[in-house]
Amino acid sequence: MANTETTRMEKARRAARIARLIERLQQLDDGTVEALDRISAEALAGAEIAAAEKQVNRRRFLGAAAGGAIVAGMGGLAIWQWNMSHIDDLEAEVERLQQIIALYEELDATDLDGAVEQGLAAVGTLVESTHSLTAGLEDALAGARTTLLDFQAQFAPLQASFRWLRESLNVLSQRILGLENEVSQSLELPGPITETMGGFLAATLAELPEEVTERLRGGLERMGEVVTAVPALVQGLYARIVEPLEDWFITSADASLDNRLITPLLSTLIDPVQALLTKVDELVTGWQERLVTPLEAKIRRRQEIRQQLDEPA
Repeated sequence: MANTETTRMEKARRAARIARLIERLQQLDDGTVEALDRISAEALAGAEIAAAEKQVNRRRFLGAAAGGAIVAGMGGLAIWQWNMSHIDDLEAEVERLQQIIALYEELDATDLDGAVEQGLAAVGTLVESTHSLTAGLEDALAGARTTLLDFQAQFAPLQASFRWLRESLNVLSQRILGLENEVSQSLELPGPITETMGGFLAATLAELPEEVTERLRGGLERMGEVVTAVPALVQGLYARIVEPLEDWFITSADASLDNRLITPLLSTLIDPVQALLTKVDELVTGWQERLVTPLEAKIRRRQEIRQQLDEPA
């Protein structure tokens, strides 16, 4: 009996509310009636929309909510407590949210992540190839530097040998000049040793007994040939070896081999190339640590967020 009485009272109160609503509807203008009609329809459809939205992912749920599901879910007559300006503001906000969602979807459709990954892969291949080439070049450069420095280390003994040759030629030239003067004085006939040596040997043989002359003639003639060949040899050594190479083995000379070959190769070729290889190593390290690794982490995070948005709400 108590339940029956309670049901009867609730029905009476509901009928009274409906009567009051009908009475008030007669006093409302057309715009308000139209808004109330839309809200009541959305309230009736709210339960069906809410059930369907359970299988929609979060991204679409946001769009649907912006399109009216949220309004319906709030209950129809509760919104009636707002004035018309609040409803207009809500509709404007819904439209703005729909535009933002559309822009996000368009931005996502540009596949920025894919373009970045392709760019990283393409440039990464070039960076790795360059790094591999520089590794081989570093070994070759180290070998060239070692060879040059070893060659430079031989300059001291070469300089000592060159000084010995120059001093020996000077001594030999003085001895030839002394011999030339003695021969000229003995013959009382001035002239170079190449011209006077034959006469000197002939005069010497003439002073010897005939049996001695015949025995010594061949040896003296050969000795004369050697002596007369020495001036040409000394002159050739000076002209072809001492004078052209003299600056090469003098450390202080601008034309020395050290200044003309070793130092330029080291300072203008090997050292700059080594510095370039060091920069390439720094580039490879910076490329990986400052660009590739951070971008890959951000792309993975964007993919995780995208998967969360695509999950059912």
